[in-house]
Amino acid sequence: MILRICDNGREQIVPVSPERVEQVFAPEAPIADGTEITLAEGERWLTALAVGAPGGPGEFLLSGAIGETATVSGKAARSDALRRFREFLSRGEG
Repeated sequence: MILRICDNGREQIVPVSPERVEQVFAPEAPIADGTEITLAEGERWLTALAVGAPGGPGEFLLSGAIGETATVSGKAARSDALRRFREFLSRGEG
């Protein structure tokens, strides 16, 4: 499973860990508008696209899929996005 973060033209692709996901979505972590955060494993993926002012409460547009089947979509607060990423990660470990 990988974690991909695209922010202002910079892309990072790193192995994922629960600690890294927590750091990315931490309340104090700055996330710029337009930042894309994706977890991917095989044909499964979950993406959060940051919307709103930097330093704000942090809202995201979430989308994901398993193969060609969409699994989630919609707007979520930072805490909800973190919860969804934790769930996705735990399904991959099980």
